[in-house]
Amino acid sequence: MENKLEVHKDKTLKEAVEMAYKMMDLEEVIPLDCCRLVKYDEFHDYLERSYEGEEDTPMGLLLGGVKSTYMFDLLLETRKPDQVFQSYKPGEVMVKVHVVDLKAETVAAPITVRAYLNQTVTEFKQLISKATHLPSESMRIVLERCYNDLRLLSVPSKTLKAEGFFRSNKVFVESSETLDHQAAFTDSHLWKLLDRHANTIRLFVLLPEQSPGSYSKRTAYQKAGGDSSNVDDDCERVKGPSGNLKSVDAILEESTEKLKSLSLQQQQDGDNGDSSKSTETSDFENIESPLNERGSSTSVDNRELEQHIQTSDPENFQSEERSDSDVNNDRSTSSVDSDILSSSHSSDTLCNADSAQIPLANGLDSHSITSSRRTKANEGKKETWDTAEEDSGTDSEYDESGKSRGEMQYMYFKADPYAADEGSGEGHKWLMVHVDKRITLAAFKQHLEPFVGVLSSNFKVFRVYTSNQEFESVRLNETLSSFSDDTKITIRLGRALKKGEYRVKVCQLLVNEQEPCKFLLDAVFAKGMTVRQSKEELIPQLREQCGLDLSIDRFRLRKKTWKNPGTVFLDYHIYEEDINISSNWEVFLEVLDGVEKMKSMSQLAILSKRWRPSEMKLDPFQELVLESNSVDELREKLSEISGIPLEDIEFAKGRGTFPCDISVLDIHQDLDWNPKVSTLNVWPLYICDDGAVIFYRDRTEEVMELTEEQRNELMKKESSRLQKTGHRVTYSPRKEKALKIYLDGAPNKDVAQD
Repeated sequence: MENKLEVHKDKTLKEAVEMAYKMMDLEEVIPLDCCRLVKYDEFHDYLERSYEGEEDTPMGLLLGGVKSTYMFDLLLETRKPDQVFQSYKPGEVMVKVHVVDLKAETVAAPITVRAYLNQTVTEFKQLISKATHLPSESMRIVLERCYNDLRLLSVPSKTLKAEGFFRSNKVFVESSETLDHQAAFTDSHLWKLLDRHANTIRLFVLLPEQSPGSYSKRTAYQKAGGDSSNVDDDCERVKGPSGNLKSVDAILEESTEKLKSLSLQQQQDGDNGDSSKSTETSDFENIESPLNERGSSTSVDNRELEQHIQTSDPENFQSEERSDSDVNNDRSTSSVDSDILSSSHSSDTLCNADSAQIPLANGLDSHSITSSRRTKANEGKKETWDTAEEDSGTDSEYDESGKSRGEMQYMYFKADPYAADEGSGEGHKWLMVHVDKRITLAAFKQHLEPFVGVLSSNFKVFRVYTSNQEFESVRLNETLSSFSDDTKITIRLGRALKKGEYRVKVCQLLVNEQEPCKFLLDAVFAKGMTVRQSKEELIPQLREQCGLDLSIDRFRLRKKTWKNPGTVFLDYHIYEEDINISSNWEVFLEVLDGVEKMKSMSQLAILSKRWRPSEMKLDPFQELVLESNSVDELREKLSEISGIPLEDIEFAKGRGTFPCDISVLDIHQDLDWNPKVSTLNVWPLYICDDGAVIFYRDRTEEVMELTEEQRNELMKKESSRLQKTGHRVTYSPRKEKALKIYLDGAPNKDVAQD
């Protein structure tokens, strides 16, 4: 707790202590004589000195005079009634000492000692020996100067200053008489334990509502002996619900069944001698960590089966994951800018600071029609800067030997049951996990398997932020380095996506509704799938989940950037070849009134809305499909649908996000009407992609004359309408006029104010 103490320079130290005592509301907590003020350096967490025998000295003298700011703080130190205050002298350094137990592999909480910089290492060992009751003869002291910088104090005659001690320091001491003393420090057990300690974080993991006892049932196929048909059935069940994704699986895994048969045969050969082993897992209440020593035969055998499958043919069958990131799992927030989310996804997932940059898994050289669609249609150039694989996180979970890369080096994982606060995950079970943050997400998920009750491919990991927003962590080869202490993790059951699969949010585009974006469902699209195939996949899901009975030619898919509709995806476009997909990807589904008019990439779909100034109203949206980006063609189409003579057509581009709402009181003069351009892809229009909004009017139509009462009433209606749609009623600076205000009884020249 921190408060600002204002004390007069003539007040004594004793009076200042009493003032601080009352300011901190300690009257009913501790006696006044158990408190004192000491000089404190907050930045270095260092107690500079105490003021014994100076209780009657004025504060102005103690603090070096009256100043606006001081380079130090005062700390109100307390003690128990049976304790004695320690004397802090200028020139001393503060050392936090952690005692290390190599046998138990524990690091104790710190105790504080004070030393002098001119003390030798030998004298410092004797000082620590008195404080910790450890023998100084076999004592090893390790100084941690900064994160991951450990120095063994091995020269007895060196001073603490020469070893790099400063005002505040942290050391680890160990005095066991073991052979570990003889090893080089960086190869010793002590160094490995301290390295692990420095990189261990604490996480709180919320488990799904499911009994861990079911885990053994789900993995029973591994001990199935000679009944290969049962093994195949159970293996399919463990893989997770495939539902109506058969065509996706067909596209991705043409040879999966052969690989399964081969891998299961290998597994059976290896397990014939072990078939009598127990497959029961420990109950949740009897969780035993760390999992680098876990004895759960089911989890080990699960790993073996996955490794058999992967080492059989790692190119064709890899246990990998993809993403569906639900923001707080709230479908109402699905209209998030997928471009923004995908670009910032690395901060919501994980950062691997210890690994070199990993090349793309398949060396894909793709190009995107959504980044600059019209340019590519006309010039036929390929763009490689937005390769989907870079954002997809589809990195291999295993190395060539089938061993998880994260498990090869950083194995520390300890999980204990945890009683969470009331109201946080009621009905769920929590784990308090201590884990090396250099572990990969893949290895972390494998450690969680016994507690979740399913294979890692059948659950997802969500990171919970302070705002209770949740983002899925999906990059299996990256580490937990971006996770901080006490981060909350939510585990959700569900089939993780395989390599080349993407979970996509599908929203319905309702151009003439008050809320034009309506979330429908989550779908799975696969690399190599055509848009038409994805539409075929969607039809039964739309019928079952949304009550929409659509034929394949009566709806289209198009790019969604926040609330803005973009490129219309044509049936023959192929995902990851013509269309880049990223994590957190979203698409619009638009129901068509008639046959699809968009047939070619050279066409342009524009949404037009007529402004009727004589009636002070806007007509509903109508779509125009242009064969080119010519302004003349746009005018002709507008004249055709409206009946306005070609020479009287005036148009303007809408502003802001779709549906580009604007008050009918402002639209006539605030938009840039009738720009002097011949093509749509130049300033000030910059219409290069589908989904642009165009307002048009008849230039011969006069604006309705409104009375003051009508104007006020219309203003209220427009204000209410625009607030509901999330658009603000703005004013135009061009309407502002300067006013001159004159005061009676004074010359105008002197008192005029602009």
